[in-house]
Formats: sequence, structure tokens, C-alpha cells
Amino acid sequence: MLVGMIRSSSRRTFSLVLLTFAGVTATACAGKTSSSPPDGGASEAGSDGTVTTGCPSAVPWTRQTANGAKNPCSKAGQICEYGTDFDPRCNTIVVCSAGEWAVSLSPGGSTPPQCGSSAPPAIPTNAADCPASRSAVEDGESCSATSTCSYDGSSCTCGVFCRSYPVGQPPCNPDAGITTNCCDQTKPPTWHCFDGPAYCPTPRPHVGDPCAKEGDSCALAPPAECGQMVLSCRQGRWELPMAQCPISTARAKQDITYVGPAEAERLREELLRVRLATYRYKASDPSQHLGFIIEDMPDGSPAVLSSRERVDLYGYVSMTVAAIQEQQKQIDLLQTELARVKRDCGAPKEAPPSRPTQSH
Repeated sequence: MLVGMIRSSSRRTFSLVLLTFAGVTATACAGKTSSSPPDGGASEAGSDGTVTTGCPSAVPWTRQTANGAKNPCSKAGQICEYGTDFDPRCNTIVVCSAGEWAVSLSPGGSTPPQCGSSAPPAIPTNAADCPASRSAVEDGESCSATSTCSYDGSSCTCGVFCRSYPVGQPPCNPDAGITTNCCDQTKPPTWHCFDGPAYCPTPRPHVGDPCAKEGDSCALAPPAECGQMVLSCRQGRWELPMAQCPISTARAKQDITYVGPAEAERLREELLRVRLATYRYKASDPSQHLGFIIEDMPDGSPAVLSSRERVDLYGYVSMTVAAIQEQQKQIDLLQTELARVKRDCGAPKEAPPSRPTQSH
């Protein structure tokens, strides 16, 4: 299947759900002071002329302190990035949560990070059958190339596109009754391009550095069908969006332990205790939503990120899967017992053995 990203009608724009750590504007840094951003954005200088970011000069990990002492912070939701790797997942990111610095969850991504480089990934050299530039490719136009063609911010493939996110399209099979919401792979090949911004300059801006133009963005990874890891300029600061494809391949994971019956039952019980509520956000969104309140969830719940500032939707859905599996086991047992009762009740009763008559 071809891989791309959800995009708008404009060929050079794309749609992203801009979510930031802790649900607020992400403010991060590479240390106590920062150089001017590469795009020439405005700096925030202190009285001594240095550019202040509010981040500690060293990584403020709580677990590094002695005798259980805490590393307090005052700006809830502030995020600081430490490191020089081009991929933020290779750096250390901390967040101010509940008045204390904590190690934040990795930004994620559709593929495992390749750490050790301060420069963006190299754009692959195209084969001879690729058009010279992205502007020479018309999305949806008939084609005969056999190669995937890569450009700065774009990837184009000649073939039949079958959506794989959020739900994959199975191949159409009229004999099996699969004729709708499927991918007709007998169609003639056409160009399918997935566009995003160009890679960030080097050195790239750190999350939280000042930026000049609202809506500007630069890529940290190639385009992907369900999003792209980018830096985006919002309210004068570079933010790190969280619109990433879930990583489910074993190649990207370690310490894999499958959930046993006892743990599955515990997850089912926790899910059944979730208190659903309707609510409206205090921000500009006036619509009513349905969900749960993080403060109502127990500590360590898989449905809540460790910072307890955001819902872990992947964990929440996985809890639901565990509950469904456990309930199905109970249904199977009840159906087996019901079949036994019906069988026993429906069988004709045996007449008691006749007693011989006695003559007098």
C-alpha cells in the first residue's frame, strides 16, 4: 500500500491536529539560554542580553535528586528539550506537571527514530523514471513509473492508492461480497502524492523558541498517511504537534509482555468503573463532549499518560479490547451452561423400575 498523509485540497498544504504536551502551549528549550532561531524570529532578551527561556540549565529529572527531594517548577505545561539530535524523540524532553519537573512521553512517530544526527534525513535519490520535481507531478494523473519519487516535503508513487489509516481498505472481492469501502486494485495506475513542509533547517529551532510567522511549519520526518512530525509556529513559539501514526510493530518495541487472564480481568473491572461525564472546554470550543475526567481515574491507569495531563487514547482503547475479550469468555461460558440446562430439561424422564406384585 502507498503511504501518505491526510491533506487539504491545496497540493502544498496539509491538515494536522495540533496537540501539545499538557494541553497548553509548549514552551521548551535546549538549556537556560538559547541562540536566535534560524528563521530570524524575535528573541526574548533578559537584562544581561541573554535569551531566556525559563528552562533549567541541566535536565531537572526528579529521580536524580537526593533523598527524594523534588525539582519544583512554576509554569504548568512548560516543556524543555535537551539535546542536539534532529529527531526530538532522541532528545530528553521534560514537562512541568503538578509543580514538579517530570520526564515527558516521547512525541512518537510512524517509524522508530534514527538517532545520532543533527541534520535532517537525506532525501533519497530518485530513479530515472521519476519527474524532475514535485511541480511536474499532477496528483491523480495517469502514470507508468515504477518507482517511488521523493522530494523535499513530498513523496509521490505511481500505482493504486489503498487507504490504510485509520481503517485499511481491503481489496475488492465481488465473489466474497466485498464491493463497498474497498480498494479496486484493477484500476489503472495514477500518481498519488503526500505533501508536507520541507525539512527544518539546521540547526533546527527547539520547541519553545520564538518564531516569526503564525502557521509556519517545518518537517522533522517524512510525510505519513495519518500525520507528520513537524514543528509549527503558534502564538510566537515553535510547538511540537502530536499527530502521529500509532506504532504497533514489534520492531519498535521492547519488553513485550502479553496480558494474562488476571490482568485482563483487572482491566475490565477498571473500565466498568469509569465515570462518564459530559462537559465543555473552557477554551474557544463551545460544543459538548463526552468522556471521563482524569482526576476520577486511579493512579497508574493505562488510559492516562504518566503526567496525568492527557488521556492515553491508545491505552484506553486497549482496555476496552481487554474488557470485550473477558466478557466474551463469560458469554461463552453462559451459553455452554444454557445449552446444558436445555439439554437436561428437554430429555424425557426415565420411568422408575416397576415393582413385582405380591400374591397373598
